Amino acid sequence: MTEPIRVALVGCGNIALGFHIPAYLTADDRFRIVGIADPTPERLELGRVAAGLTPEQVHADVAELLARDDVDALDLCTPQHLHRDVAVAAARAGKHVLCEKPIAAVPADAEAMRAAAEKAGTVLAVVANYLFFPEVVALRAIIDSGELGEIRTARVDMLGVLDLPGAAGYRPSWRHDPAQAGGGVLVDMLHGVYLAEALLGARAERVSAFVDSATDGDAVDGIALCRLEAGRRVAMVNIAWGMGQGGVAVEGTRGRAVAHYRADGTMPWAPFESLTVTTESGTRTVDLPAGAELEPLIAASMRDTVLDFADAIAGDRAPAVDAAVARHILEITVAAYASGALGTTVRLPLDGALFTAGVAGLAEIGVPDDSFVRRRGLFGLTVPATSGIGG
Repeated sequence: MTEPIRVALVGCGNIALGFHIPAYLTADDRFRIVGIADPTPERLELGRVAAGLTPEQVHADVAELLARDDVDALDLCTPQHLHRDVAVAAARAGKHVLCEKPIAAVPADAEAMRAAAEKAGTVLAVVANYLFFPEVVALRAIIDSGELGEIRTARVDMLGVLDLPGAAGYRPSWRHDPAQAGGGVLVDMLHGVYLAEALLGARAERVSAFVDSATDGDAVDGIALCRLEAGRRVAMVNIAWGMGQGGVAVEGTRGRAVAHYRADGTMPWAPFESLTVTTESGTRTVDLPAGAELEPLIAASMRDTVLDFADAIAGDRAPAVDAAVARHILEITVAAYASGALGTTVRLPLDGALFTAGVAGLAEIGVPDDSFVRRRGLFGLTVPATSGIGG
């Protein structure tokens, strides 16, 4: 029997304590938690207790964790603007990495992480746990079967996302800081972006979008309505904080498949209800049980995520989302912000300021004075005092 992978977690926020640690403990035939790092004493103690570690196994400084010979892999659960330095250092230390989404706040940081892992020959996987939801697995199987014909469109609606605060002891509102988060609801819920591309079966080449804040004065997007073009295939990704509609639909040349959620709500808060397939021969309901509620659903998908990570380390297959794909998904979100600011379609891959600085690069790309995004004060953009344009 292969020895368990010795994993250590960096960051003891809500996602680490609520789902990552339990996932590793459940998959105890593949993993053994051997360490944790977090600079906040109370969060570090919570993590230590949850993982069943001794005081000697936990660290305020991640450098101490990286120096340990008994750590094979790191799980990064910090905010995304902190991912790069730890991931690069981990690769140089020969340690594999599972990184929470998004891979980074800035595409250039994502590329540095990818390049470091490639040079070191280590695995860098990024959490994409929605791919393991049962209805998504079923949808992809239907698509792969050819029943729908050539896929033309995919639509992912997540207009009922809950705006949840971060962990106490750090900065609960950090997701509303564009410098730390790299954006707002779209980058936080880019689950919808990787889902859309996975269902479409093609990489986006052009992105256009409308973005706005959820409340006046907020610095980040609270709604993002995006179109991803991939040749003849197009995906619509609509994400917002609020009480809007949710659902997933895929349309091909011979039929369509639609995933329905309770009260037309947004996954994973609204449980899956049914999956219907419509072709010339009629409509059928796929034999799937009703979906789990939020916590057991995320717990199961996170366990599948860490098992996928284990298989990638073992060399059995590439992770569900590797660093190259994760960088591309991040670039889609930055391109959507740029499209909303410029009022134009943005081509991928990104270059220039958008690549090197992410959403902060909007200040360098000539966003017009009358841009809606500028007038709304999003992402640090301001209206020049001499423009005469009101909010």
